[in-house]
Amino acid sequence: MKFTLNRIALLAVTFLWLNKSTIAQPITSVTGFGSNPGALNMYNYVPAGISGKAPLVVAMHGCTENATTFAQQSGWNKLALLHGFYVVYPEQTSANNSSTCFNWFDTTQIERNKGEALSVIQMVNYMKAHYAIDTTQIYVTGLSAGGAMTSVMMATYPDVFISGAVMAGVPYWAATNSTNALYIMDGFMVNTYTPAQWAQLVKKQFPGYKGPYPRLAVFQGTADAVVDTDNTTQLIDQWTELNHANQSIDSTYNSFNGNSNIQLTIFNDSSARAAVYHYKIIGMGHAIAVDTGSCPTQGGATNTYSLEEKKFHSTYWAAQFFNLIPGPYSITGNITVSASANGVVYSVPNTTGSTYQWTVPPGCTIKNGQGTNSITVNFSTHSGYVQVTETDKAGCELDPAKLYVTVSGTTGINAIATQIGTVFYNSLENSIVLQNINPVEVRSVRMLNVLGQVITESGTPASNKIILDRKLVAGIYIIAVTTDKEQFVKKIAIQ
Repeated sequence: MKFTLNRIALLAVTFLWLNKSTIAQPITSVTGFGSNPGALNMYNYVPAGISGKAPLVVAMHGCTENATTFAQQSGWNKLALLHGFYVVYPEQTSANNSSTCFNWFDTTQIERNKGEALSVIQMVNYMKAHYAIDTTQIYVTGLSAGGAMTSVMMATYPDVFISGAVMAGVPYWAATNSTNALYIMDGFMVNTYTPAQWAQLVKKQFPGYKGPYPRLAVFQGTADAVVDTDNTTQLIDQWTELNHANQSIDSTYNSFNGNSNIQLTIFNDSSARAAVYHYKIIGMGHAIAVDTGSCPTQGGATNTYSLEEKKFHSTYWAAQFFNLIPGPYSITGNITVSASANGVVYSVPNTTGSTYQWTVPPGCTIKNGQGTNSITVNFSTHSGYVQVTETDKAGCELDPAKLYVTVSGTTGINAIATQIGTVFYNSLENSIVLQNINPVEVRSVRMLNVLGQVITESGTPASNKIILDRKLVAGIYIIAVTTDKEQFVKKIAIQ
């Protein structure tokens, strides 16, 4: 019966996508959202049917574009309607920039609490004041100048944005005037900053900030004649450094999801958590990649700066990176394993005619089962996601399902690590308490349900106490803490 219900639900979602994808989703002009020192326009998209707190995505257009064209070509509204989140579209004006580029190179516009950066954050604050926004799920993305402005927003407001997706953009503070901006984009002038120096340019915007910096996904065409790919290298240098990661690639997928046009490389932080994704789009020029069609992972529309020939929907995979796409079903299998555990089985319901593409944490290997609904995994020492994407007999890829698996040096989820103190849940305060643990040494804290699905996740906490956003219902949960020394995994019961 469980299998039947899962398939019925999946068919219902696919039917919903087919119907919603054929409906235009217009954006709405918003005025009076603040003092607006950058003199930008604000548009938003509020999908019908949202109940309770929902995520927010800020999406910024490229030069010569506007909010309406970017909404159409990117396909963000279709995903928002299907998966239940809000979108804000800041818009540049020709009065500010003759080519309607965001002024990512003007130091009066790109510092915290100044100019265009402040205007964008006022749009976010407007949404928080007028809608039930989940403040733990606010994201930012953009193309070209909008991609560069994405770096600006991540740098100036790391306390607001959880993750960002830069499409054909540049690092924060890559240029400080319009002439240098052109040279930097063309690759004629190369910044020689070290990763630490790139990171310091960000840190100076918020002195004393001790929280985590946003994770980053970069999407870049290898044939981009407008923004030289050297900018991607330096963008990765900047955000790996900010996320306590080195600049060595931890995982490479040369044909991402079976698409030979796409190479994905991943850079992990010191706790083996993915910090930076780099989607290299082989042979594409200056644009975002779209894949028009009615399948769940397809979307967008072709335009001057949105190209379809690579059959890859960048916006969808940015939303996936933001954790905005729920899986169609749960993966069955262990959520905690010992280091170097062999023969661990993971499976999902089987559908006749479907194929299944699995990915596993860095260093792990799929012993057998790739292409089927069940795999056997040999683990290494890295925690991470076991993920599967089903392609049905019609050739449609379904939304991926994923399961976070914690690799522990000791067996059993009740094992207590001896070096890092004690972790417990305070039901009166609805908080996770780190006892006798220096929070500066903590790299991540996760609360998971018994299916291994992440309920809440944070980087380095500001104190020994992490207040949860919502009260937990009765049940079994798992707290996973990663420090500089080792991992702590504990099962708790809440009544």
